[in-house]
Amino acid sequence: MAPPSRPAVPPALRRTLAAALVGLALPPLAWALTAAGLAVLPYDPSARFGQGAVILLGAAPFLLVTAWPSLWAVRVRPAWHVALPAPPAAFLLWTLLDTVAWQLVPNRLVAVCLVLGLAYALTALFTTPGMLWWAQQVPLMAVGGPPPLVAPTAPPRRPLDPGIPLIAPDLPGYVVERVASRPGELRYVLRPAALHRAATPGERSASAVTVVVRSRVDPPGEDGPYEQAGPRTWSRAVDGGTIHVVDRDDATVVVRAGSRVPEAVLRRATSTLAPRPPSHFTPTAQD
Repeated sequence: MAPPSRPAVPPALRRTLAAALVGLALPPLAWALTAAGLAVLPYDPSARFGQGAVILLGAAPFLLVTAWPSLWAVRVRPAWHVALPAPPAAFLLWTLLDTVAWQLVPNRLVAVCLVLGLAYALTALFTTPGMLWWAQQVPLMAVGGPPPLVAPTAPPRRPLDPGIPLIAPDLPGYVVERVASRPGELRYVLRPAALHRAATPGERSASAVTVVVRSRVDPPGEDGPYEQAGPRTWSRAVDGGTIHVVDRDDATVVVRAGSRVPEAVLRRATSTLAPRPPSHFTPTAQD
């Protein structure tokens, strides 16, 4: 029998605890670096203001510079959402809890660790993605509850209107993917429906037929890299496949076939080009 699985830790709790650990660890490190700096910098021990200024000038930049990579290392993301507001929050908490913290924890360094850990934990909690929404609903709950949630709906599909005929070949067993259009151009990819989902990106690219329909342009000239492959059709071998240019009265169609596309499929793709209805370019129409 398989051992029982451990319950998953909520992301907000994990984020809060990780930030609290960072807040607890930063003061001892800042104190050690500041003490090392005071050991080499000339200062008057009796001038407490000067010593405090050195400590402040050393600790504050340390917290700002060290907090971000520390939070990022413990997977508190985005880290700067906590690293920037946490020091001001710690200063505010220390101002509010100075007397209480000093009475409960005589050791000032331990008191600073606890206050900073609390500040980082609270900052991480309130900056958790999605937590701000709940904070905004608290006043609404007091007067009857927040408004009902509306399930997000997918934006409506923009109709294909490139200003040119919607030309496509008749390839049974192929599905239309990645349809894109702009004025004067229609672009899409034809991929075998039977292609295994575990196929690598290279295998998917080698098995695909990319079609670009543009407003009619001049066909390739005799001096170009293309060779005549049929009536008003030119071809060119390139790395990883073959490019065919078909000159029509209503548009110019560029068909690029991957290296795994059979020659018979490529001939059918270039010989069955014809205007299609917009529904032809939806995935459901091709399944």
